[in-house]
Amino acid sequence: MRSLQSRLTAGLIVSLVLLFLLQWWIVGAAIRSLTESYVVSRLRHDTENILAALLISETASPSLDPERIDPVYKRVFSGHYYQIRLGETELRSRSLWDQALSIPPVAPGDRTTLHAAGPQGQPLLLSVSGFKKQDREVAIAVAEDLSAVEADFRRFQLLYGLVSAAILGILILAQRRLIVAGLAPLEKVRREILSLERGEIGRLREEVPGEVQPLIREINRLLEAMHQRLQRSRNALGNVAHALKGPLTLLMQLADREEIKRSPALQKELREQTETIRHLLERELKRARLAGRAQPGKPLALAEEIRHLVGALKQIYHEKRLTIEWSVPTERVVLGDREDMLELLGNLLDNACKWGRRRVMLLLEQGTDGGVLISVEDDGPGCPPEGLQRLSDRGVRIDESAVGHGLGLAIVKEIVTQYSGEIGFGRSERLGGFLVRVKLPPFRRDSVSAAPTGKIAPDVIDS
Repeated sequence: MRSLQSRLTAGLIVSLVLLFLLQWWIVGAAIRSLTESYVVSRLRHDTENILAALLISETASPSLDPERIDPVYKRVFSGHYYQIRLGETELRSRSLWDQALSIPPVAPGDRTTLHAAGPQGQPLLLSVSGFKKQDREVAIAVAEDLSAVEADFRRFQLLYGLVSAAILGILILAQRRLIVAGLAPLEKVRREILSLERGEIGRLREEVPGEVQPLIREINRLLEAMHQRLQRSRNALGNVAHALKGPLTLLMQLADREEIKRSPALQKELREQTETIRHLLERELKRARLAGRAQPGKPLALAEEIRHLVGALKQIYHEKRLTIEWSVPTERVVLGDREDMLELLGNLLDNACKWGRRRVMLLLEQGTDGGVLISVEDDGPGCPPEGLQRLSDRGVRIDESAVGHGLGLAIVKEIVTQYSGEIGFGRSERLGGFLVRVKLPPFRRDSVSAAPTGKIAPDVIDS
């Protein structure tokens, strides 16, 4: 959908253009009407003079008093013409030469005005009036050439159009500036939302215009509610895990009691069921703690976080004396919720350390689209081709499909799914063991340009 600014600008431009076209047409029509009214009044004045100059006698043919006729009617094709019809007699001005005007019938006392073609095809404004003089009906037609008037009118329209276009351009620029100034608070809100998505701020400022203030308040309220709900959920899950830890430990100890050892089948069943409960509980607790893309992401100092993770794994797998190599961007990167990302990276590294013999390698880099590419590989036994195919099948529960690569990769796949990412499994060409590739899209579309694409911080830690 187009932005408000472009929609408002387009709407106002169309409105202004239509308004100026209407104004241009109205002004042109008004000027033409005023001009023709002036010409008609002059023609009627000349008609009165010609009527007064008309001499009617019972003994002679009708004639005109030349002293009372304007000389302009005596020049051939002067642009001013008259024609008199008196019964079968017609009197024409010398300016018509051998041409004649087409006069419509008109009754005494009536007047009509019309446009007609002149002797040379030029446009004429023709005024025809009916009179009765000395008991005889007289029709007098007076015409004037409008060529000069039309030329002046066209020049006026052109000049007026150019001036109107210049004023229209100025108004469009002015209204665009006004729209930009009017929408400036919304631009500030947009930048704050981007900062919120990157985790730079925790809530939006409410010092905004009254029209959008309710929306900002609801967004802040929703953010606070989601944050509190996530915290309550994580706290509750932690309490549940702590509360169940004791009974599960007690059940495991119960399986080692002498009376249980006397029944190996019962002891085996008890241990298996207890381990199943612990496994399911751990899986669901980890899955429920995920925040997903709904929460604002915060920039992660990946180098520092990975260093802590590798240090912890170094303590856990100290007997293997693993060499853990890793390479990540030095700048802070917006991936998503911090707990989710640490869970993802921690499970990937833990799985690799668990199966690797001597070496584990982690590579995290920015994609060209602003997303993140993660690959973790080890030099362990890897996974057979049929197992890799099953791991990659959609809808397959990893924790039920592969021994050893279960819970950790199940959580990884759950996180990748929640972040609309992609995950792939294969055999490492460099180390020969298991390879996991994860591709996460930009955390937000608008934050692609802000995603850091900085230097890589390589490191190697020997356990």
